[in-house]
Amino acid sequence: MHTVATKLTIKVPEDVGRRAKARAALEGTTISAIVRKHLEEFAAGLDLMEEADDIRAIHEIEGRLARGTESVSDWDRVKADLDGLPD
Repeated sequence: MHTVATKLTIKVPEDVGRRAKARAALEGTTISAIVRKHLEEFAAGLDLMEEADDIRAIHEIEGRLARGTESVSDWDRVKADLDGLPD
């Protein structure tokens, strides 16, 4: 499967660019490969943030249930109520 690539242009201080190129050469890789790897790791953090939001929502609901400010309905009761509604 081929993925479409987005070309990015970044600006870094000259000494950072020079040192990065040197290290990439020593490691037998490219600046693009290094930046791509770190951007992938950075972007993966979004998944973690979404998970954290989901977990936070679950904790809020559990708290409301514990305080009695949120109730849980029995599915059979809800289904019966829905079935009793006119079409």
